[in-house]
Amino acid sequence: MTVTHHGGPGAPYPPAGVPTPGPPAASPPPGGPPGYDWRYAPPAPRRSKLLAVGVVVAILLAAAALVIGIVLLAQPVPTPPPASSATATSSATATGNTTDADRALCTAIGPLMGENDRFSNAYVDLGDPGSPARDAATPKFITDTQDWIRRIQPVVDKNPGVDPFFQRSLQRFIDDRHLLVVDLTPGPLTSYSKTLWQDSIGAYSGPLHLCDGLGVKW
Repeated sequence: MTVTHHGGPGAPYPPAGVPTPGPPAASPPPGGPPGYDWRYAPPAPRRSKLLAVGVVVAILLAAAALVIGIVLLAQPVPTPPPASSATATSSATATGNTTDADRALCTAIGPLMGENDRFSNAYVDLGDPGSPARDAATPKFITDTQDWIRRIQPVVDKNPGVDPFFQRSLQRFIDDRHLLVVDLTPGPLTSYSKTLWQDSIGAYSGPLHLCDGLGVKW
């Protein structure tokens, strides 16, 4: 005889001692059992490793800087070059006697100063500014003066260490003559040319009196 389970046809009771099958158990969610967080978790930060690397780098840099400092300190300090002879001469002149240097310059410029006296006096003796003879001689006076400046300036430059007043007055005389002939033309003198001419005469008295006092004449 067939007995149905819960009134269902053809469903026999299981033998004695066999558990009755129930509904299948629910499947666990993907990634783990119920209650497990299956989302991706990022790895732990590498802060401790980076910190260690930074400490090592800092130590190496400090050691390198220390080595460089020791090497620089061990190098000898360069000796400054000796002062030039011109500087030594200038220092000696500022505190010593310039008589020898003055006499040397007077001797060197004597012939040139005498030459300037001759061609300048010859030009003035031709007559008043604007006179025919003076106008005719003006171009030659200009070229003679320019040639004289080209020859006397190197002599002055090669004789440093003289009395400051001697150097200034002589250079002023040369400069006045240079400026005079730059704008000099035949005809009456301009007020500018007259001023330069008179100033050159005043400057000329400096080297004239100083050299005369040292026994150098021209």
